[in-house]
Amino acid sequence: MKDDFLILTEQVKCSQFYKEITDEECIIKVNDGVMTRGWYNLVVSIRDLGLYQKGIKPHRYWSINDIKQYFGLKGNKTKMYDQLLRLRDEYKLMTNEPVG
Repeated sequence: MKDDFLILTEQVKCSQFYKEITDEECIIKVNDGVMTRGWYNLVVSIRDLGLYQKGIKPHRYWSINDIKQYFGLKGNKTKMYDQLLRLRDEYKLMTNEPVG
């Protein structure tokens, strides 16, 4: 079962994203709560890729290659978006947070 998890693949485990979701020192304050820097970047990247799929570049210096490198993923904008949603769902399952 764990072999099916994208979050446990070697490419993701070697990424900056994985380091930041597993490191207790990478906790940031957001509004009234706390979260890991990796989780924050995942949520923002899902938003940005959603815009990019619709033909909107999130900001001037935004690049899909930055997202590929940070998360250790490959593919076009549609595949990347699906992979990020899968990472989000897997992370929630692993941390016992409600999915949705």
